[in-house]
Amino acid sequence: MNVDDIKDIWKNDMSQLEARVMINEEKINQLKFDKAQSSFDKLFKISLAGKNMALIYALASLVLIYLVRDSALYMAMLGAGAGLMVFSYFQHSVLKKLDYASLSIVALQKEIYNFRKHTAQTAIYDVIIVAIWLVTASLAYLKWAKGFDIFNNPEQFGTTGVAIAVMILFLIFTSKAIYKAYDVKLKESEETLDLVVNFEKN
Repeated sequence: MNVDDIKDIWKNDMSQLEARVMINEEKINQLKFDKAQSSFDKLFKISLAGKNMALIYALASLVLIYLVRDSALYMAMLGAGAGLMVFSYFQHSVLKKLDYASLSIVALQKEIYNFRKHTAQTAIYDVIIVAIWLVTASLAYLKWAKGFDIFNNPEQFGTTGVAIAVMILFLIFTSKAIYKAYDVKLKESEETLDLVVNFEKN
């Protein structure tokens, strides 16, 4: 075996090794892409469910309006809560089911970025709307189910006010933690897709 034969064998081995490395890198990047897509899809579906639940909450307010129809004040409060929920639904109307099979990596990145931006812009409104709805629905339910009318029991303002404040604070801190976790996971998905894009470019 001469030197040329050895060189040819070495070149063939190197070519096969490079091909295996390339295939493995492509598999790894496909796994990264799938992971980013799966993580984003999970959060996206939760938001879609929340968007649709807004209409359910609005309907619940309408039912309560019927149940406390003897009180114009409660009806007005519930009407405001229902209106805000409908507003929330249309505020999130940009959220629609995605066809991932037709999305490129860059297109998926864009969807994740837009979702992050939308979530950040609407988070404060979501918390306020849910807080108002909870207060109005809870007070109306107490009136209908227990016969307790806060406006006819001024001595209970303090106790009821504290309970409402605790509920709202719990909602605020819980929502803040949830939105922060959302943002962290979405950033991770974006960074993962960046690695895949950079690999394809190189």
